[in-house]
Amino acid sequence: MSRLCLIAILSVLIANSAYAQQNSVDTLYTGLNKATSFTFGNDAIYIVETGAHRILKLGIDGKLIEKYGKRGSSDYQFDNPVDIATTNGLKLFVSDKGNNRIQVFDKRWQYLSSIKANEQFQTGSEITPTYLGVNKFGEVIFYNDGSGSLGKYNEDGAILDQIPLPDEVKEVSGLQVIDGSIFILDKKSELVHKISENGFYESFYEAKGTHSFFYRDNDIYVAKNNVIEKLGPLTKKTILSFEKKSEISDIYVVENKIYILTSHALIRIIEE
Repeated sequence: MSRLCLIAILSVLIANSAYAQQNSVDTLYTGLNKATSFTFGNDAIYIVETGAHRILKLGIDGKLIEKYGKRGSSDYQFDNPVDIATTNGLKLFVSDKGNNRIQVFDKRWQYLSSIKANEQFQTGSEITPTYLGVNKFGEVIFYNDGSGSLGKYNEDGAILDQIPLPDEVKEVSGLQVIDGSIFILDKKSELVHKISENGFYESFYEAKGTHSFFYRDNDIYVAKNNVIEKLGPLTKKTILSFEKKSEISDIYVVENKIYILTSHALIRIIEE
């Protein structure tokens, strides 16, 4: 990426920000092609680069280790991948939306299997997987854009359940599975819904203008057009404010480090 482009990205994120003076902000990787999501596993960062129909593997320091895949329908190939999830870094699941499947790989990126409607759901209709999450048992839950419901299966690809969405959920724009609950970003209702893995409604968080979120230890981090906020049960804290609008694709929190993914760059904020 050109120096001018890098300067532009950094200025969007940190210029004229009072919070940038308190928090360390580092650009780990740039030049991404329509990146949509990322995850951590096996001491690496995996980024879904939708525009290039591939997955990038980075070191924790942001250095590129490997590129996986290209556009196609064979094993190891993708067509508009959307999301990636991992079971403690041992298995990686990629929602290969354009190919109506979820591809499963081990930690060495060896292909294991593909989850498809005809094989796993025993129906005539194809699945359209988008957002993924993995629970503590290694069971994967995904949003099926075609049916408007959630699918749940185990590590071996056997279907466990199809979970209908509560009436309160109007749109699924992001998903996280943690502590026995499913968190769903609903941009239409401007809420993050919390439901059980059986589909029962539990609670919600206000999420006006939110593009992505991350839940951890009763706090929820939300990324909006011009600010990243940390919302607790009784608190609200601004982590970083932006000079201009910058739509963030995904956000992930590890200890005191907040990683944010834009369409073109991966950035790390160290929260003081």
